[in-house]
Amino acid sequence: MSKSLSVTFRLPAELSEDFTDAVSAAGGDKTAWLVDAIRQKLSRPENNSDARIMALVERMELAAAALIGGKQGIPPLPYDEPAVISIVEEAIAQGFDNGRIIAERINEAGYQTKAGKAWDKDIYSAWKRRCR
Repeated sequence: MSKSLSVTFRLPAELSEDFTDAVSAAGGDKTAWLVDAIRQKLSRPENNSDARIMALVERMELAAAALIGGKQGIPPLPYDEPAVISIVEEAIAQGFDNGRIIAERINEAGYQTKAGKAWDKDIYSAWKRRCR
């Protein structure tokens, strides 16, 4: 027969508001929230199969979103030099010749670098020197 353990402790003042907000966001009571936190810390699964399935579904949804949108922070489209040149020319024509702004525009258009990464001001500067 297993017995439950009653634990009493004082929460530091700097954690009190965060704790209360987290419990409210979870929609449960403080005891349930603390028991869940202890289970997670001890790597002990929830006894409730519905809760385990919901956690699995959430992880699968995040994984699917990453697959659909490409790696997080990396634009989904492969390098396309004519398209990149067009974006650069358009930005310069609008008066933007700052590498950071142009790199941001290329990323927003969804194009990766040749190495399959997101553009940044340094990559743009190197690319510009190479294309001269």
